[in-house]
Amino acid sequence: MRFPSLDLLAARALAVVRRFPWTLAAGAAAATFAIVASDMHGRAADPWGRAVFVALLGLPATIALTLTAEARGWSRAARLALPALALAALALFWRSWAGPEIKHEAIRFAQLAAVLHLAVAFLPFLGTFLAGESLAFWQYNRRLFLGFLRAALFSAVLFVGVAIALGALDHLFGVKIESETYLRIWFVVAFLGNTWIFLAAVPEDLAALRDERDYPRALKVFSQYILTPLAFTYLVILLAYLVKLVLGAEWPSGWIGWLVTSVAVTGLLGFLLVHPLRSDPEEGWIRTYARWLFVGLVPAALMLLVAFWKRILPYGLTEPRVLGVALGLWLLAIALRFALRPATGIRVIPVTLALLLAVTLYGPLSLTRISLASQRDRFARMLAAQDAREASAALRFLVEHRAGREIASVVGPKMPAIAWDSVGRIWGRSDSVAKLIMAQTGGRYVAGYPSGVNEGWFYVEADRRAPTPVAGFAWLVRVSERDAVRPGAPGKPGAPEPPRAGGPGAGPDSVRIAGRDTIRVAFDTTSGVARIRAGRDTFAFDLRAAATRLDFDSLAYRSTVPAATLTLDTAATSGRRAQLRLEQLSGAQAAGTVRVRAWSGVVLVGE
Repeated sequence: MRFPSLDLLAARALAVVRRFPWTLAAGAAAATFAIVASDMHGRAADPWGRAVFVALLGLPATIALTLTAEARGWSRAARLALPALALAALALFWRSWAGPEIKHEAIRFAQLAAVLHLAVAFLPFLGTFLAGESLAFWQYNRRLFLGFLRAALFSAVLFVGVAIALGALDHLFGVKIESETYLRIWFVVAFLGNTWIFLAAVPEDLAALRDERDYPRALKVFSQYILTPLAFTYLVILLAYLVKLVLGAEWPSGWIGWLVTSVAVTGLLGFLLVHPLRSDPEEGWIRTYARWLFVGLVPAALMLLVAFWKRILPYGLTEPRVLGVALGLWLLAIALRFALRPATGIRVIPVTLALLLAVTLYGPLSLTRISLASQRDRFARMLAAQDAREASAALRFLVEHRAGREIASVVGPKMPAIAWDSVGRIWGRSDSVAKLIMAQTGGRYVAGYPSGVNEGWFYVEADRRAPTPVAGFAWLVRVSERDAVRPGAPGKPGAPEPPRAGGPGAGPDSVRIAGRDTIRVAFDTTSGVARIRAGRDTFAFDLRAAATRLDFDSLAYRSTVPAATLTLDTAATSGRRAQLRLEQLSGAQAAGTVRVRAWSGVVLVGE
């Protein structure tokens, strides 16, 4: 085996630059944006993080357009202009896209990424779609598939090699290598180096692939002895489960979606990989495999649709459910098509899938538009039926989508003014906005994560935006359960602990000085009483009294409550007054019993 010389490698690298300049520019931009975002924190990193995702979309977009222009024989100017226009369109997408932190926006990104990657697979051949199947189409995608695997392997080896070299310099020669350096190198290798290596494997003359008969033996072994047995195993399990459902008159479990997805991915991938061998008389197993694969996919797709229908009836449509139904219908159509017409060309699979995802991306048939209409109707219906929990769930969905128009169509003139820009980006903001809207309708709001989950744990914070009067007190000091020895146990064994309250304390049984008073804190988790001793006076605060003021039905696992709710007053026998203003309180409640686990705040003591 002859290895290419360095001069040849350099020439190939330069040829990639000339052929795919915009693709490499997108990869370099993604690496740069990722490095900048990794050095930022909080909201400052948001635009750079979104830019990374959008730049990554530029990779398949520019590859698809460049190859399409080459296949059509367009001028070099057109080959450069089309990808540039695609990058400009993605820049507009960046301005309107809210980012992957919001669930439905993450789904939208995944859809768009899938459409663009599928476009790379078929767009250069779309002009000959009606002219019959072409071996060139399979050879082209086989080259891309193996090129992707090779690029991933080479990139991983390159990064590990560089990381080991830098580690050696750091540990053996004392050259200081910052930890951020490794992350930055990974971004460059993954987004630019990996792209460069992959592009070198993209074939240039697509028409010449029609005469190529090369079929890697490793690919046949992988398909015949790994993918095919897996697909048939999944099919047998699915069919056995179908028999169980019919005999037991049961509905399919929601988990069935994972199994159907597994059989569809492994089965279709195996079918596509061995497609050129279907006409080989020595490979009869392939025809048998293809026939029974698509026959088995028909009941699998039907079970998937029934499972989604069972979920949609009581809870309405959401983006994942709409997408699941759409993909289930697509899988059913593909299975019927190939089961009835085995000679159907394989290009129909990526083309129809990309078309389906593109149609449901934006517009009246988009996943979000259909879901909002369904949840709006569900909100109105549950509100009229006075079903607080279901109405709250539908309203929360609409609030998280900032669907002010849909909510106003149900609430009417009672709709309060909402700062929609903060919804979905501030923790707990969706719950507080939904609660405000529900209050205007006269209904009761039930939080999305009620205190009943996680074995009853709750965690609340005081709203600190209101002014805090201090008249009548001599001093204040910050205290928490960490400053005290707790006689009681923290909770039942094995129970998940909520976030601990308070900042750094002075340690168990700590002693502090405030004015002429020596301050000591004691806390009994069994009784929920915190005792704060100031000089000769002891002030007892029943923290469970503050906890019982909470509305657990509408309380989220982590909520903000009015400061007055967490304020406790007491007095000593000497007449001195003290007040404990809790800032954080956590614990568990069940069957009407409340147990305080952790707390923090400030205690104010008068003279």
